[in-house]
Amino acid sequence: MSRYFTIGMAGHIDHGKTSLTKALTGVSTDSLKEEQIRQISIEPGFAQFIKEEDLEVSIIDVPGHENFIRQMIAGVAGIDLVTLVIAADEGIMPQTKEHLDILSLLGINKGIVVITKINQADEELLEIILDDIKKTLSDTFLKDAPLFLVDSLSQEGIPELKNALKEILVNMPKKQSNQPFRLPIDHVFTIKGQGTIARGTIYNGNVSIQQDLTLLPSDETVRVRQIQRHQEQAETAFEGQRAALNLGGVSHQDISRGDVLVENDFYSVTKRIDIAFQSLDSINHIIKQRQAIKLHIATQEVMGNIIFYDRNEISQTDTGIVLCQIQVNQPIVVARGDHFIVRRPTPTETIGGGWVIDPLASKHPFGPQTIKELKLKATGTPKDRLISLITEQSVLTKNEILKELAISDTEWEDLKTTLLKIDTEHYTLKSIIEQINKAVLALIKNYHEMFPMRQGINKAEILSDLKTTYPVILLEFTLDRLNHEDHIKIIEQYISLSNITPALPNEWKKRLETIEETLINQGMEVIKWEDLIKPHNIPPTIQKEYYYYLLHTKRAYIFDEDRLISNKAVEKAYELLKEYTNAKAFTLQTAREALNLSRKNLVPLLELLDELNFTKRSDNTRFWL
Repeated sequence: MSRYFTIGMAGHIDHGKTSLTKALTGVSTDSLKEEQIRQISIEPGFAQFIKEEDLEVSIIDVPGHENFIRQMIAGVAGIDLVTLVIAADEGIMPQTKEHLDILSLLGINKGIVVITKINQADEELLEIILDDIKKTLSDTFLKDAPLFLVDSLSQEGIPELKNALKEILVNMPKKQSNQPFRLPIDHVFTIKGQGTIARGTIYNGNVSIQQDLTLLPSDETVRVRQIQRHQEQAETAFEGQRAALNLGGVSHQDISRGDVLVENDFYSVTKRIDIAFQSLDSINHIIKQRQAIKLHIATQEVMGNIIFYDRNEISQTDTGIVLCQIQVNQPIVVARGDHFIVRRPTPTETIGGGWVIDPLASKHPFGPQTIKELKLKATGTPKDRLISLITEQSVLTKNEILKELAISDTEWEDLKTTLLKIDTEHYTLKSIIEQINKAVLALIKNYHEMFPMRQGINKAEILSDLKTTYPVILLEFTLDRLNHEDHIKIIEQYISLSNITPALPNEWKKRLETIEETLINQGMEVIKWEDLIKPHNIPPTIQKEYYYYLLHTKRAYIFDEDRLISNKAVEKAYELLKEYTNAKAFTLQTAREALNLSRKNLVPLLELLDELNFTKRSDNTRFWL
């Protein structure tokens, strides 16, 4: 079982990080010409430290100069173990403290302390510096870390340091995030004849040659043509490894540091994240509501604003966790649990950091309810967070749930029993469907009470009324389920309660029954609807409802523009005509002889028989169907 780890060298400029890396690996990580001339690290440098059958370890040497904090953050974001480097002739310096703060905020909790240049400090100075180091580290994650004294040039203490590092790494558990492949890019370049090369530390998953990946946030599809790990060709690269990927389908000009290569849509492209924020007690200025900030997350650096929901500022004395939000100006690629650093753009300083609670946050109102919801998102069990998430979103796909909750497929198998499956992709809560059941049935019941003569409510009206509260996919599912369980009837586009049929309102029942009797008695010689209804003093709204009641219940049919004809008259005409023609083809003249009707009534009657699919007309002849 192979394991892959990265050690980060952090510390103040000129404290010997690069020399120490070379002493441990034999590789000088200052590869840029400018780095060699200025003798300072500008970009993170990488070297292989251990390569064995079951263990591979890289060292990343991050810049120590304050002007290259961005590069420092990008370099240490994916490390497993930190080596805090402090020069014996200078001791703790400003960048030492800032790097220590950044490491803590990024959630790094394992490391060692190395005192370099021990041959340049006398015994008394070294004693003072060691005392200062212990005091400085006393309330940090390095308070109990092993401490080593070395001189990189003479190799004094280097063998012991190598052995100690290896022993620590051998006992570290294998990295296993159970999340799909993700590589935040920290370096992009091109090689003549090779094309585009993107380099970074693999945060999650693994990647193979000829695999298609997505470049985010641009959402471009690229193909992995070659993989290199420390200048060696490889078929596959794994979580925790440094890798350089030769990419097809994209120009190096279209990729920037901070872009991310991913395997699928698990990772969110977003401009708004809910966060758990921890400010530093060393900040020089108050952090104000909606203040402009610079966000560093993985290898990305973007401008944005910090938004509070229970305060308007954070002072130097407010050092607790603050649940809040960051809105950024450019899209970023994040997952729940990702750590980040926040810096003030001017005057420049690191002001805090934390981790992502929700990568796809929405706008929230100011107040305690928002804080309560954020606390549940931050500290609730996966089941609590799942219920909260579905309650908020109503319906989600499996991939959306995995992305929002940052859970593995194994955890999903345990959690999905909590959910109700809607179709092959979508899930909701049983309680939400029960709410929709009540809402739909109440809407239909209310409709029946308002319009007792109607066949039912139009399905489109149900969707229109309720879609502002519930997703259409859940409304469709609920209607199908209610119909399957015989709670409702669906006839064409009309929906009614299963135990309800159209009925006449009691107040007008006798008069309306009289009107229908008159219509039936008229037979095929019908008068205008207006003349039929007028003697009975029926209000216009009831007239209209009754008109459609007769049609929807098929008690009558539209005869022509102004008239209805009873179904009994149509049935009688059908029987008379079929018997007279002996069920054979007939003409208009034959029909007139059979029914003894004027052309005014005969033509619309025959056209109605065609419409009801009793007959079919061809030129001047009609055939029985």
